[in-house]
Amino acid sequence: MKRVVALFSLFALLTAFTCENEPLDDDIIIDNGGEINTDILGVWNLVEFDVETSTTTNFNGTEVSSDVQIFSTSADYTVNFTESTFTTNGGYSYSSLVIVNGMEIPNDPVTLTNVSGNGTYGVSGNEMTVNGQFFEFSLDGVDSSVFGEDQTLQFQISEDGQTLTFLQNETQIASDPTTGAETTSVIEGFSVWTRDFIDDTCTAEAATNAAAEAFNEDSTNEDLCNAYRQALLDQIEECGDDGSLQAILNDLSDCAAVTSSGELRVRAGTLTIEFVQQTVSFDGGIITVEGISAQGGYEIYFQVAEGDTGTDVFQNFVLTLNGTEFFPSTQGFEDFTSDTTISSGNILQATFFGIVESEEGADLSLTQGLADLTY
Repeated sequence: MKRVVALFSLFALLTAFTCENEPLDDDIIIDNGGEINTDILGVWNLVEFDVETSTTTNFNGTEVSSDVQIFSTSADYTVNFTESTFTTNGGYSYSSLVIVNGMEIPNDPVTLTNVSGNGTYGVSGNEMTVNGQFFEFSLDGVDSSVFGEDQTLQFQISEDGQTLTFLQNETQIASDPTTGAETTSVIEGFSVWTRDFIDDTCTAEAATNAAAEAFNEDSTNEDLCNAYRQALLDQIEECGDDGSLQAILNDLSDCAAVTSSGELRVRAGTLTIEFVQQTVSFDGGIITVEGISAQGGYEIYFQVAEGDTGTDVFQNFVLTLNGTEFFPSTQGFEDFTSDTTISSGNILQATFFGIVESEEGADLSLTQGLADLTY
């Protein structure tokens, strides 16, 4: 019985977070005093809730303490506020931890479905007085729905009007004239909700998408590039940016037309090799580069996926010197590396350097590797 008393005090505090299934009674509608917060009207989706209580009960000289935490684990649940009433609908799952006089009482995770309820509410400033219950809980077979007393909560609505947060932080002292039990309870709880529909449409985004599509069709066209840049700037100004739009702007640079020098060369040891016979092909999204020196004794081969830029996007690199093939070293010391800056719009620009090695274990240091080609 002492344990149940402690839990009863918990449920009395949870009525601000619990759900009532009885029909509304006209005589319990809360008077708003003429104040209606229109920002709160409408449907809100539950994101999470968390309720923690510490309760001490003195009963016939015996003190019983309990600590309880209830927190959501998933939710598909809504509350709909009209001018003076609310309704709830959906389901959610929660876990709980109960400690009574230092002893943990196991409670299995709970999933509730087809929960529906209603109630009335009134608003004064950032306080809401609720008659009815937002949620329904049960611990150790004790159902909180029997507790329907008015509760007062603090609430906050974000500046963009899309997030609603309820807060409760209070101490309650209650006496039972029948048993003489006196209970002191401290409760801290919150629940977070978001709008049922968030209109995040950015009208400038459509113009940006159209400009991007046109530019991607001919990424060497300076006019299309500048139009794309301006569309990105307009979208950032109108809709804001998480950094992704600015990153695209940085890649576009100043939209100056990119040209190729047609160079393919590398310095192997102390020997500078110019690959004057060049074959650059494109098939299946892969750029394939082949080069042969003027004397024909030195050859180079590698591939890059179109659109790939950055470090080490070269594939299948092979340098052949007088019949000996050298491959990228992965020994951990001055390993072969590449840096590709452009691989689209029929332009491939990259640098490369580092150690390459033959199958026999011979090492060769490459420096000043350059590919500035068209395909």
